[in-house]
Amino acid sequence: MEFVARVLVQIPDPRRHLIRYYGFYSNAARGKRRKAAAPAELSSPGEVPEGEAAPESADRAALRRRWAERIRRVYEVDPLVCPRCAGEMRVVGFITQPAFIKRILDHLRKRKKVSRPPPHAPQPVASPAY
Repeated sequence: MEFVARVLVQIPDPRRHLIRYYGFYSNAARGKRRKAAAPAELSSPGEVPEGEAAPESADRAALRRRWAERIRRVYEVDPLVCPRCAGEMRVVGFITQPAFIKRILDHLRKRKKVSRPPPHAPQPVASPAY
């Protein structure tokens, strides 16, 4: 029994860490170093940080793929594929003014209320008997 008691003392309580890192090894210090070493990531494909030239065409394509990949992971829908014809779409601009965003969303909500019913499913064609 004494051995089991010694082993149980070594097991920490749930969600309690026995090792704490301070100074250079702490999470905050590692995060600050990583942030300082990594280049600033752009939040949108067309955004260019102040004081920098526009990225080359290959860099822009990489930015677009990263942005699309994030949307694909979160919403499980490819934002660069047309839902009607499955053709490739491209970003032509961003709307950032809240007033315009509100007007567009209000219009879409009204349109959904007045939308027509879906078309009837096509009737199956009878196959000829042989």
